[in-house]
Amino acid sequence: MKTYRSIFCFALAALSPLVMGTYAFAQVAPAQSGQVLDYDDIPDVAPAAPAIEDMDFDQRHEACLESINDDPETAFEDAMIWQSRGGGRRARHCAALALFGAGETRMAAAQLEQMGSESRIGPSAMRAEFYAQAADFWLVGQDPRAACRAANSGLEIAKSDTDLRIIRARAYAKLGRWDYAEIDLTSTLAYDPVNVQALIYRADARRRQGKLSEGLADAERALALDELSVEAAVVRGDIREEMRLAKVEGETPIQRSQLATE
Repeated sequence: MKTYRSIFCFALAALSPLVMGTYAFAQVAPAQSGQVLDYDDIPDVAPAAPAIEDMDFDQRHEACLESINDDPETAFEDAMIWQSRGGGRRARHCAALALFGAGETRMAAAQLEQMGSESRIGPSAMRAEFYAQAADFWLVGQDPRAACRAANSGLEIAKSDTDLRIIRARAYAKLGRWDYAEIDLTSTLAYDPVNVQALIYRADARRRQGKLSEGLADAERALALDELSVEAAVVRGDIREEMRLAKVEGETPIQRSQLATE
């Protein structure tokens, strides 16, 4: 069974302008009078999608999420109808992501945060996923304080959740608290030493604080793990440029970072 987080990633991808796969129904031409069609003459026809009422809860959840790309408003209405008929958390989750797809980012975030707060909705790991999605949506909605709140709530029930720590670090960065962001990213790497995204973010957080040597080491480590990472290459380039300028102008990296923030 897919986790809510993996389905969430799929749904976000579906909201982008990507071509979604659809059933390719082949048309079988009617036989002419007197003509007999051999079995090999009949083209393959893809099986029809199962009727909504015949799907189990997980299948219907995925179908609901897939429909968001085509028409998020209709997907939301269908999810609400499903919820009224006992769709439970899956229907509510689809409704929240449909709101996001329709541009109602803050409403979607609030709904997911509410779901995370309900102890009866599911196990702690599932609630943490709802909080992570809520925090991510709050960031998209330009509300880093709300993102911190949701991430904090998630970490209270899933202390080792690295996704929540990375999201909270991003929220701290939005608030200009690069020191707090670095702490969260260091904690993330304690749980997952090969987390490339955490290394990239920490490299940038350290750069912003004038810790250029440490930041460069993080960027180099990220590229060693993923040599095709454009983000890591960009951060490394920024750090090298700052080191070069600091050397030319006779300033320490910390002095440069302080001037940049004034």
